[in-house]
Amino acid sequence: MELAGIGKVVFWEGGSLWLALITGTNTLHLHHAAQISLPLSGEVMFRPSAGEDFVPYPGAIIAPDTPHAFAAPGRVLAHILFEPESAAGRALRDRYGEHGISALPQPLVERLVAPLRTAYAANADDAELVRLAREVIAGLSGVVTRGMAVDPRIARVIDHVRTHLDEPITLEALASVAGLSPSRLRHLFVEETGIAAKSFILWERINRALALGFSGTPWTEAAYATNFADSAHLTRTCRRMFGLVPTAARIGNPQAASSDA
Repeated sequence: MELAGIGKVVFWEGGSLWLALITGTNTLHLHHAAQISLPLSGEVMFRPSAGEDFVPYPGAIIAPDTPHAFAAPGRVLAHILFEPESAAGRALRDRYGEHGISALPQPLVERLVAPLRTAYAANADDAELVRLAREVIAGLSGVVTRGMAVDPRIARVIDHVRTHLDEPITLEALASVAGLSPSRLRHLFVEETGIAAKSFILWERINRALALGFSGTPWTEAAYATNFADSAHLTRTCRRMFGLVPTAARIGNPQAASSDA
């Protein structure tokens, strides 16, 4: 994915919001994450293959593993990416299909975008952006994405994962932390968080690695700090999940970039 904008990225368990001023057209790519794309004004253009024309969308949902390229020059675009096997991801696939790019109607997009637009104009903090992104997912999927698990056993597991991202983490080790059998932990984790434990660990690793890299940590160090074999392993995982090479993303203030244009 070529550089296509300047902005910021915020993370939560199982998802992320990429809020950027778009400055170019990206290359055709695909990723495993479910994606919601919402321009804060105007339209975003997508095409599913290199031989086809770009088609304008008020907003769109891109199914997991769907080839696409986007363009929205001079516009601020919100990409919300999240685990497709989560409860919300499955609900979106049921509503909008397993494949392809689905257009969202303009009135719905405006209703979803209005709070994000206000937050962007106010330079809202990361916690507020995460809250609003989750509200968008809930509004489209009908599933409220949950934060920290209520069950103290799963809360201990989540804490263990987040403090051991630089190490191998097995389901058996997490079951011991929870005081449960591996099979019972597997089911309870999904009930509490809406995502499988294995998927949660991978999302935590990639999100932490990206957060470190975007904050200035060398990418090799970010990879080792989150138990990727090396920076190439991190790059491959990032490309598969998000459709981009992490070093291609330019992190900065999209409002400042807009005023400089």
